[in-house]
Amino acid sequence: HVGDEHACEVHVSNLRRKIEVDPTRPQRLVTVRGMGYKLIPV
Repeated sequence: HVGDEHACEVHVSNLRRKIEVDPTRPQRLVTVRGMGYKLIPV
C-alpha cells in the first residue's frame, strides 16, 4: 500500500498469527535487528 508506513509490520503480524504457536514470542518468523526478518525452518 503506497503511503502506509507500517504495511510490512502488519503483514508480518498477520503471518505470525497464522504460523506461530504464540505470535507474541515468535520462533519461526523472527525479527533480525537492523536487517529485517528471518524465516526459521521447522
